[in-house]
Amino acid sequence: MAQVPLNDLSRVDPFIQSLLLNDVAEILNSGSFLKGRFTKTLESHLAEMFGSSAATCVANGTDALYIALTALGIGGGAKVATVANAGGYTTGAVLRLGASPIFVDIDCDTAQMSVTALRNILISERVSAVVLTHLYGLVGDVVEIASVCKGFAVPLVEDCAQSFGAKVGEQPAGTFGDISTFSFYPTKNLGAFGDAGAVITPHLELSKKVQSVAQYGWGDRYSVDRVNGVNSRIDEIQAAALLRQLPFIDNQNLIRREIIQRYQAALSQCRRMIMSNENNFVGHLAIMVTNSRDSDRKFLNEMGIATGVHYPITDNEQPAWKELLGDVQLPNTDKVQQQILTLPCFPGMTSSEINQVVTALAQLD
Repeated sequence: MAQVPLNDLSRVDPFIQSLLLNDVAEILNSGSFLKGRFTKTLESHLAEMFGSSAATCVANGTDALYIALTALGIGGGAKVATVANAGGYTTGAVLRLGASPIFVDIDCDTAQMSVTALRNILISERVSAVVLTHLYGLVGDVVEIASVCKGFAVPLVEDCAQSFGAKVGEQPAGTFGDISTFSFYPTKNLGAFGDAGAVITPHLELSKKVQSVAQYGWGDRYSVDRVNGVNSRIDEIQAAALLRQLPFIDNQNLIRREIIQRYQAALSQCRRMIMSNENNFVGHLAIMVTNSRDSDRKFLNEMGIATGVHYPITDNEQPAWKELLGDVQLPNTDKVQQQILTLPCFPGMTSSEINQVVTALAQLD
């Protein structure tokens, strides 16, 4: 029986590949490897897509979080509200700044930040920023959370690393908060052929701070005006790769959503997919919720289906952070973390591979 991979990054569309090879040749011949025309064009397209004054492309999504928080003035002693089930990327950025993560519990149905839990945190803690991660490609309760943050005068960072192309109504995810961050890691919906990320904000002065932090903290060239500046830039080849794929993102998101819809239809009532049939879901990951994860995973492996867990360790239980963060009570987060199982889902899946997964899911007891 053929093994169905969780993902296969080698399945590059031949048309996109041929265009990109021409772009790479142009870049090599130009000798302009950073901050050239491809980066400028990509930043212009992103700013237009998200209705922002400017977009700043950076080295990766984790840098994007760090840079956004730094631009907001987050530093030592500050508290940042976030979730503990999103892989640790925000927590790592917060700790790197000398700030403290304040963990907000999640909604069991969606695995996204709970509005009620956030409101309670903001009442009891002096929080300097909220980071809302749109996890698994599903947009969180961003309208309500933006309203709550506004009521408490706390800036909202939208982490759109897993939700590129998602919308609430006609409004793109990443346009509800004060600033938004993106990862273009190769497995993302819009993925580079290496590492890359972006920070986008509609606020001109905040955008200037982002650009400064991303380039050493410079104001004028070689003049360091800001503490905590870093060297974080996208390279021209990655910018070209993203530009070539950008026109296809909506169709690829549709393919992801349709794959997950087929999985949902195959499942018995005691299992479900974290999903939506609307455009607020772009199927970044196919997450099944099950009370029998170990046995389900064993059966799927026997049926030639690769699986994963995103993510196996919550931030508050990470070995390097556990003592530092202390005892944290997150009952919903803990419950869902024990139930999730990631299934194969990527635009390059073949019909036979999808059918193989669907057939296996229908046979789960």
